[in-house]
Amino acid sequence: MTFPTAPAAALTRRRALAAIGMLPAAVLAGCGFGRSTDRPEGLRLLIPNIPGGGYDHTARTMARILEQNDLTGPIERFNVVGGGGSVALARLMREAGNEKLLAMAGVGVVGAAQVNGSPWRLSDATALARVVDEPASIVVRADSPFATAGTLVAQWRSRPAAFAVGAGSAVGGPDYIFALEVARAAGLDTAALRVLAYDGAGDLLAALLDGSVDVAFAGSGEYLDRIDDGALRMLAVSRTTSGPTQDVPTLTASGIDIEFTNWRGFFAPPGISEQARERLITALSTAHASPEWESALESHGWIDTFTAGDEFTDFLRAEDLRMTRTLTELGIAK
Repeated sequence: MTFPTAPAAALTRRRALAAIGMLPAAVLAGCGFGRSTDRPEGLRLLIPNIPGGGYDHTARTMARILEQNDLTGPIERFNVVGGGGSVALARLMREAGNEKLLAMAGVGVVGAAQVNGSPWRLSDATALARVVDEPASIVVRADSPFATAGTLVAQWRSRPAAFAVGAGSAVGGPDYIFALEVARAAGLDTAALRVLAYDGAGDLLAALLDGSVDVAFAGSGEYLDRIDDGALRMLAVSRTTSGPTQDVPTLTASGIDIEFTNWRGFFAPPGISEQARERLITALSTAHASPEWESALESHGWIDTFTAGDEFTDFLRAEDLRMTRTLTELGIAK
């Protein structure tokens, strides 16, 4: 998938605004959505990882756009760390009925809940909107001897147990699964690998820079600043995009037949009113249609996969089943 050209981007905005028009009239009634009685106020935004990672960037970017466009009042952001997102999921679920709590989550939380034996699934929360997919990437230090993903995988194959691979998510998270999927596609025995899981891109970055790992598997938009300043190099991305990674070879072009993306979305606790859910969906839909969000998609290399409401709820139920199969196949869960 490529990012929309200017005419296609305009069509995307028109479709998003049309979707807003289909929401119940009670949500949009009055002189404007910007009225304090019509917009979510006093929101707190829960981010399920350390600052600086993909969840953090996506959540804070959306929060800033919601505030700048007067779609909400001020939003308090806070990070909840632990268990690859399962600690944040527990916090979200225990605040059932709290209409002032908004949470960012994604496929990593789906996997972490299963790996850690959580009594909850992400699909138990109130689904609001899936906002982006992000391709994954293979990143090395600037002085790494590996010039391509193909040469790196060849070395990995020759000494799988000694090759230190870093994944920017907990076991069961997207980057960890991505590393195993690449290894499997390249014919490696995943049980013989040394894959070190880090609870976020920030911790993995430190390990990559100090030589604790030979290679990092992380979201394609997470280390762009360090690539721009010459500290790191990106060898391959898991899916074609435009934007900052458009000139980076895909894994398929590197001889590794795999495509992979990590989705992210917004949730509320279970048990909130339908009116509160609709107000939040309306705010997110309007922000998604803004020029600021379109610019964020381009600058971060995110793929626009906006899906809201019941359609997102159905997607989550299917994700639970898909993740169960994937974790079982990779030997991460039984």
